[in-house]
Amino acid sequence: MILKLAGIFLFISIATADPIPFKDCGSSGVTDVTLGLTNCSALPCTFHKNQNVTLNLKFTTTRQLNSLKNLVYGIIAGVKVPFPLPQADACKNGVPCPVAANTVVQEALSLVVLPEYPSISLFVQFQVNADNDEPVNDQFTNIKEKYSKE
Repeated sequence: MILKLAGIFLFISIATADPIPFKDCGSSGVTDVTLGLTNCSALPCTFHKNQNVTLNLKFTTTRQLNSLKNLVYGIIAGVKVPFPLPQADACKNGVPCPVAANTVVQEALSLVVLPEYPSISLFVQFQVNADNDEPVNDQFTNIKEKYSKE
């Protein structure tokens, strides 16, 4: 099961975030997906170094999901480059697993934009895998984000 979305984050309190557009890449297993990023209501989003960015994800399951794992990739020159998360397991981030069918799931993910990140524009793909890393929900890709030099 996969949810692909824009962002890089890891926190479990729902913060205020502006809704942003995203691209669905062939979802299955979830419906009614919404995505929000703090301080970003229009694309491209600009993330400033040494600041937190929080992504709010909400979706409804269409079947039972036993596990959920967050994955983040930067798309650089057409290549998916994995981005390490301090805690990729959504079930350890406050999502009660297993998640029954027809359940609304909310997750807030927060991450500090580190000073060593390059100041470049890139597309970010965020996805949530479920049950043996099976792609279930392909959501939220090709959201352009820029890291500022600030």
